[in-house]
Amino acid sequence: MKSHASQDPSEQERFIDNAFHKTQQLKKLIDDLFEYTRLTGGDHNFIRQSVDINKLVEQLIIEFEPVAAEQGIIVLKSFCARPICVESDTQKIVRAIDNLLINALKYSIKPSVMTVKATASNDIFRLTIENEGVPINPHEEAQLFNRFFKRESNDIRSSMPAGTGLGLTIAKQIVEMHGGEIGVVHDNGHYIFWIEMPISFG
Repeated sequence: MKSHASQDPSEQERFIDNAFHKTQQLKKLIDDLFEYTRLTGGDHNFIRQSVDINKLVEQLIIEFEPVAAEQGIIVLKSFCARPICVESDTQKIVRAIDNLLINALKYSIKPSVMTVKATASNDIFRLTIENEGVPINPHEEAQLFNRFFKRESNDIRSSMPAGTGLGLTIAKQIVEMHGGEIGVVHDNGHYIFWIEMPISFG
């Protein structure tokens, strides 16, 4: 582009698209690296407040559905019938949940169905995200939340930016810093990623 080697407008457009996607990937990597460094370096700066996480998840799914539809994914959802409050930093919890949603979308077989459920039992809020993907072996499964571990995307034609290998690691750090737990259950390509967080009362 800089040397004007190609005068073909379609070829120039292809170069521009490639450069744009590469800069998106680089920005994502830098953002994730900064976030991971802050979380692991003690610079948490959490702003905790009581949040209706049931309503928060519902709003996130509403915003997520059009993105999923573009990738051929139908989202089935089920939420609690009542408000569920947790003490959390809203911005960081949103990041953790969004990372799980994007991960599930990126590695889903397309077309397919993704199921998101929010439930509450006693003093625990539980969020599950289920999707159908390519099976992985136990060694890969054990590394899913490790930093810089990346699986190959199921669809090389996907328009989604390449991952950095930090999304699930960041989600794990955020959830655990809120006193919660995060994990995955995998059975022959059926994935259930889950988050559990303590409910706040009063």
